[in-house]
Amino acid sequence: MGVTNFKNSSIKDGRRYKSFSYEQYLPFSASGGSEVKTVGGYTYHMFDASSTFTISSGQKPVEILVIGAGGGGGGNYAGGGGAGAKEPASGYATQSLSAGSYTVTIASGGSGGIGANSGGSSASDTSFAGSSTITAKGGGGTNGAVSSAIGGNGKNGGSGGGGTGVGSGGSTAGVGGAASGSNTNSGGDGQIGGASRGGGGGGATAAGATGSASGNGGAGLTLTNIDANLTSANFTTFTGMTVVCSGGGGGAFLTNAAGTAGTGGGNGSNNAQNASNATSFGSGGGGAGTDAGGNNGNGGNGFKGLVIVRYAV
Repeated sequence: MGVTNFKNSSIKDGRRYKSFSYEQYLPFSASGGSEVKTVGGYTYHMFDASSTFTISSGQKPVEILVIGAGGGGGGNYAGGGGAGAKEPASGYATQSLSAGSYTVTIASGGSGGIGANSGGSSASDTSFAGSSTITAKGGGGTNGAVSSAIGGNGKNGGSGGGGTGVGSGGSTAGVGGAASGSNTNSGGDGQIGGASRGGGGGGATAAGATGSASGNGGAGLTLTNIDANLTSANFTTFTGMTVVCSGGGGGAFLTNAAGTAGTGGGNGSNNAQNASNATSFGSGGGGAGTDAGGNNGNGGNGFKGLVIVRYAV
């Protein structure tokens, strides 16, 4: 007599029972994501907006990578935004997933501060809810100055945001925000003095520089070091990108040099110019500068998060 229901069935082989699910014998079929492409022996699903990864049949090991969104830079000698975390710490996380829908949550980048003494917002977390939830923390933003003498601290996040600088009459510069999660670093402290600038936002592979050094944002992760297949030639998702999770540069007073971002982050600005927005996944926006009249530019926005799901073909 034939077996008609294999799910959760057991067949006696004379010595022991073997339990198995019929799902593992069905062809694997999955959908979801803004770009789906097979490259180098893997099918990739790229998620740059909140959605679901749906397996309609079959069961196999699936590999997941999650990048948190970047934080926003602030105004007025402002610090740069911190980068989002990359989870897991290296490579991909593997989960054995069967038929069903799995929620993908993509956070937007933090918003840059608008005008004088304005802080940039931190980014929310990005996640993939599979057999367990993989979460990458969003990058820290920046706080506006407390007063003309006291700078605002960088906000905590995946990587921390940079602290705000103060002028020569100031007493306390802002401290860089702390880091939490994998592939994250703290933000740089702000600077006191006539050449004041904000600290750089932390990046995936380096802390943000202090304002008294350069105010540069921390360096990020090179895509091909994560996975050799992640190039703009293979995926339009990465058009114009080679690095992710970089920190934003700090803003500067007058014509003093502003901080340069890690690749893909937003550069800081000086002399009341607007800072740059980040241009790669998980990277922080730049901090804005101030002119002699106390006018301020706007901080740069951080860039959104990303989830990659792949499986062997």
